[in-house]
Amino acid sequence: MNDRIVVGTLDTADCPVHSPISAFFESSEIQDLESEIQQVPDFDAALEQLSSGLIDLLAVPASLMHGRESEIVQSGCEPMGARTPRRPNLVLVSGDRLFYQPKSAVIVSDSTLTRRQLLRARPDLTVIAPEDVPLSRQTKKAPIEAIARARWLGDLQGSGEIDGFVISRAVYESSGQTERRHTLMPFPKDRGGAHFLPPPYSDLIAIIARMRFPPTISKRVTETEGNTALWVQSRVLNEMGDKLAGIIGLQVRHRQVGSLLRQAEEEKDPVMEEACQSADGEILEDQVHVELRMELVSEDGRRTLALNRLVAYSDYQFATLSAIRDWKQLLNEASREVPKDHPTDAAAPPFIVP
Repeated sequence: MNDRIVVGTLDTADCPVHSPISAFFESSEIQDLESEIQQVPDFDAALEQLSSGLIDLLAVPASLMHGRESEIVQSGCEPMGARTPRRPNLVLVSGDRLFYQPKSAVIVSDSTLTRRQLLRARPDLTVIAPEDVPLSRQTKKAPIEAIARARWLGDLQGSGEIDGFVISRAVYESSGQTERRHTLMPFPKDRGGAHFLPPPYSDLIAIIARMRFPPTISKRVTETEGNTALWVQSRVLNEMGDKLAGIIGLQVRHRQVGSLLRQAEEEKDPVMEEACQSADGEILEDQVHVELRMELVSEDGRRTLALNRLVAYSDYQFATLSAIRDWKQLLNEASREVPKDHPTDAAAPPFIVP
């Protein structure tokens, strides 16, 4: 007789959970595990159902879990891991790609981070939040719900009031957009080109269970790369505070040695190449690496504070804690006022203001 579990799922517009979790449990890799997938109304109700035993696992967007870790533990539950993000990058909905937009083109985005990244790539653009779109007599106010807002933006673009807008891939598909989409990639084609790190927890599905849940099952439901992304991002964001969490770009992923060596060769990067070698200079072909990239962009997009780390998977937890300490020191130095060398010198503002 097969084991049977009941899984609760909670969707958001930017991170649908029910469909991918249902597809996973219907896949051949876990067919020997009987399952029932139920949608839950909200996080509080879902946590209560989980703690009382009405469901065995809870799958939610990791962003909903942020800041509520103590509440989860107090209810007798704990995060077990996560599923690897498949589509974390945002998309520009427009007839033209970003660098083919006309001068002063109006681009709308909900995300403060994305607005700053767009200005970094194209300082000549007019980048605004949906609430700042000038309203004509025929234009209604921006809806609050994400799908309705995307359709509202699509109508504005169709009427020529805006030139494009940025949304998640999930919202693009759910809102039935007819205009072309252009993915905002975290790696530029040319070194030094425009790049767009995704917001924290993008497309990351966290799995929560009651304490002492059988690890043999939790290991099959979660994925190693997803577990790494959840562990690293939650540690980083818990140290940042709510203010920085909304304006910081963050990406965590596993990298294979082969792809790292090809990138090092293309970019002529000896540091990346050395990260794939042992102390004796031998290539560590079988060792997975963890890449952590984080950045803070100034409000006008002209300045960027960034930190990148590439470490062996066996060292990623220690390296993450070290990176957090280095980031705090880097941010403190970059955001403080520059002292005068002489009393007659002009005041120098900080390099970047969070």
